[in-house]
Amino acid sequence: EKGILPDTTQCLGSYVFLWGQKQERTPTWYGLFLENGAETEIIDVMHYFWTGQWPENRCPRLSDISLQGQNRYDNIHLKPDQEVKLKFTAKDPDKDALRIEAELLPESTELGEGGDYEARPEEIPGLIISQNQDGILFKTPQKSGAYRVFVYILDGHNNSATANVPFYVN
Repeated sequence: EKGILPDTTQCLGSYVFLWGQKQERTPTWYGLFLENGAETEIIDVMHYFWTGQWPENRCPRLSDISLQGQNRYDNIHLKPDQEVKLKFTAKDPDKDALRIEAELLPESTELGEGGDYEARPEEIPGLIISQNQDGILFKTPQKSGAYRVFVYILDGHNNSATANVPFYVN
């Protein structure tokens, strides 16, 4: 609204970059859908811009994300085999019941150029202790390295919200 609409002489409009899902740095950054086909909030926003109305059932929202009291922009360092908590606030505008899912992935090391194929890192199993509205409790890997913890909020109507927090184990 602020960048495109005011420029009526030089800008004819815009388009959706990727109507789909792909692994590029993470499995959640560039697509409008999750790997399971669930819609993300950007679909709601595009629906609004294209029709002037919000969809009948909206995507949940995630906010206030922190890992051990630090936000995802901090340089988070944790110890191996440390029990930690990812906290967040999840809300649904339609008051739908929410299902919380989480996964722990090593940081992607196969970094393509300009949209090249990238393999999705393998999930590290067995480290998620609990996942619910109170947050994600998990153990850090024993091996030093860069990782991300992902949280997925699903509303039962093919709508989702997702976020991830990177951290180092050393």
